[in-house]
Amino acid sequence: MIFDRPTAYELLDAVSIFLEGKIKNELPKHLGFNLQIAINVINIVKREIKSGKEIDETSSKLISDLLEDEDTMKSLADSIKNKTLDLEDKNLQSALLEITKMKLSVDNPKYSTYKELIE
Repeated sequence: MIFDRPTAYELLDAVSIFLEGKIKNELPKHLGFNLQIAINVINIVKREIKSGKEIDETSSKLISDLLEDEDTMKSLADSIKNKTLDLEDKNLQSALLEITKMKLSVDNPKYSTYKELIE
């Protein structure tokens, strides 16, 4: 990587820790709530930086295995919409479940549904 340390991930992590640990409890509740939303956004971006490339590659592979020469979510959505792919196809269901789990791992790994899916 061309950039020196701290990395983008490390910078976001430092900001998140600072906001959560030093600022949030000093604010009135309504502002603390708004700050928590900002912290959540920072944490989503951190997880995307950390796992995004791997998730993109894995998702593309799952999709290309289904569509043979296409590897985009739009192509997959179009194939489902146009009924080129059968929703009862176990490979399609498995791919959609895996892609959904990977997306949830970035969006919010604390979701109870996500926790159920990975157990």
